[in-house]
Amino acid sequence: MPRLGAVLGLVLLSAALVAGSDVLVITADNFDQAVQDHSFLVVEFFAPWCGHCKHLAPEWEKAATALKGDTSAGQAITLATVDATVERSLAEKYDIGGFPTIKIFEGNSATGPSEYEGPREADGIVSFLKKRAGPASKELTAADSVEELKKKEPVIMLLAGPATETWTKLANSMRDTLFWANSNDKSVLKTLGVKPNTITMIKDFDDKNPVYKGGMDNADEIKAFVAFHKNPVALLVKKGDKEALRAVFEDEQKPNVFLFTTSDDAGLEPFKAGAQGVRGKMVTARFHDTDFEEAFKHFGMDKFAKEGSLPKVLIEEKKSGMRYLLSGDVTEKSVKQFLADLEADKLEPYLRSEPEPADNSGPVKVIVGTTFEGMVRNAGHWVFLEAYAPWCGHCKKLAPVWDDLGLAFSESEGANKVAIAKVDATQNDLPKAIDVKGFPTLLLFRGDGTAPENYEGGRDFKSLSAFVAKKTGAAVKLGFKPTVTAEPAEPLDKVIIEFFQTQFQLPFAEDGTMISGLWLAVTVVVLLFIASISLVIACLGGSSPAPPAPAPAAAPKSKDEKPKTQ
Repeated sequence: MPRLGAVLGLVLLSAALVAGSDVLVITADNFDQAVQDHSFLVVEFFAPWCGHCKHLAPEWEKAATALKGDTSAGQAITLATVDATVERSLAEKYDIGGFPTIKIFEGNSATGPSEYEGPREADGIVSFLKKRAGPASKELTAADSVEELKKKEPVIMLLAGPATETWTKLANSMRDTLFWANSNDKSVLKTLGVKPNTITMIKDFDDKNPVYKGGMDNADEIKAFVAFHKNPVALLVKKGDKEALRAVFEDEQKPNVFLFTTSDDAGLEPFKAGAQGVRGKMVTARFHDTDFEEAFKHFGMDKFAKEGSLPKVLIEEKKSGMRYLLSGDVTEKSVKQFLADLEADKLEPYLRSEPEPADNSGPVKVIVGTTFEGMVRNAGHWVFLEAYAPWCGHCKKLAPVWDDLGLAFSESEGANKVAIAKVDATQNDLPKAIDVKGFPTLLLFRGDGTAPENYEGGRDFKSLSAFVAKKTGAAVKLGFKPTVTAEPAEPLDKVIIEFFQTQFQLPFAEDGTMISGLWLAVTVVVLLFIASISLVIACLGGSSPAPPAPAPAAAPKSKDEKPKTQ
């Protein structure tokens, strides 16, 4: 009975969680049927412990309710969820690497879903998906609706004529970046001020309503036209504006030219005038110090904001990761020359860097942005570098071990010389090739300009010192005894999360049924609850039975007596 009660409890709990929900709950068992039943299915793969997923959940529910029964896009839009910690087969099939991940399944097909990269709040989700589920190019048939459309869509790509195959394919491939439309209606074309059989970008910034001059079926030329005109020069990027961030950072091939300025847009006009010549070749944008503090910190511009020395112009080469800072005032002439010098390869890189330490004689050498090249990559000897973050718990636990390591190899010299070093990777720029994805990242450099080796072994002194000795030939100082010998324990929160994510096989289940650690924990809690309630009921349900009468005493056995067999 307790086992039956536990199962019943879990069923009731699950039913309570999904009761009244307009979000479809998908499992491996009903996935294929769900795709067949819904022509436009948007699936969120989530993990129960994920903070971002918890934040998205109520917005996803509101959006699902708002979209229920709405076919204004030409088809129904269905929102669904998959618990990726339970439905591991689905998560692996669709290569789910983080949470939440949202996939769009179209045309009742389970293959080749597209990534959802839209807003994460209900109204934005609804608006984005209705646009995404509708036709790639919307046919405009009424002049009185055009002005309202222009208010909603800052940029409209308009074909003055019927949609061609080339136009439809282009619109479908770029529908997430701007609004595409076509019209043969004379009143619509007159209202918009466009001529028949033309392609025009309807917009109110920079050069307004530019007309495309190339071939009507030349997809590459139309794409180039869109890339050149769709974003304003010095696009304002506000905190949380995902569309602006995507516009700025989506093209890895083009350099970024940023204006870091104050809320009154100091330096904007000379910046725009100076950057006109690189439209289409570079991406130009601006940030306000009062709005996007994180961007200022990321690019090392926060110190100029504190000094009151804005505006500043910074170039970021996304391919190489190098940055260049315009020195002096922001004028049209200085911006033009700055951009010309970039193309002529005349600029010196700008590195975000802490000040060089006045005393760097300790056993662990402190590296900053301006000393990385000379003290690490081209040091002329081995360097074992820790890239850390001050707030990182793992880094704090490693710190005394790293100090021991510095002392242990402090007397190494010659060809076997190795320096133990550390750099605060949150305050100092490192080359893009130095791939720091987490903290701490431990890298062994030869000091000859070649790429480092990433260390992924144990973080105790024995493992670290053995690695250094094996790779460099250096020896631990004679008689040295480390102050910390055990590897730092994993934080409790990480242990708990790993348990929740682990899959366990159910006992006595011949089909190999698996259950996640999270559901195992829930099951145990429910069982304990039911058992405690059952015990209380048993105790309160009546008098206890009388104890049985004592058995008669058995005669003592001799040492040689053997037990009787039956």
